[in-house]
Amino acid sequence: MAVLPIRDRAGNTLVDFRVVAEGDLTRLSEQVPMPASLVVVAHDGAVLMIFDSRRKHWELPGGMREPGETARQAAVRELREETGIHAEDLTFAAVAEFGLVRPERRELLAVYRVQLRVVPPLTVNDEALDFRWWPPTQPVSDDMSPLDAEIARRAEMLR
Repeated sequence: MAVLPIRDRAGNTLVDFRVVAEGDLTRLSEQVPMPASLVVVAHDGAVLMIFDSRRKHWELPGGMREPGETARQAAVRELREETGIHAEDLTFAAVAEFGLVRPERRELLAVYRVQLRVVPPLTVNDEALDFRWWPPTQPVSDDMSPLDAEIARRAEMLR
């Protein structure tokens, strides 16, 4: 596990990874915006990473909340849209805090987990060009988000 904060090539920083109660998300989002959710999908000692079509690197599935959507609803929807995995039984793991650079701002992301017994077929789409199972004990490759990799490692330690 890396010492926080850690920075990616673009200058974005993972500032903190906090275990909080899911019921605290509303209060936290009143202090710092929480526009998105991530999902750590685990199977057989590895975590699912998607190759993002826009950022051109491996990262965790997840994305922006739609108006009126809870963090959990966004996580379920984004997981389905980006991978084809229909999982309603996500476990809330933590909140990741970021310092982002374009534009400069502070954001929180809700982090959820799901442990798969069987891997369903994964669906390549406009957002996720490919999938890979990455063991969090392995080094982070140059084409992987070091921030998402660290979130995956920390979420896996919670189970």
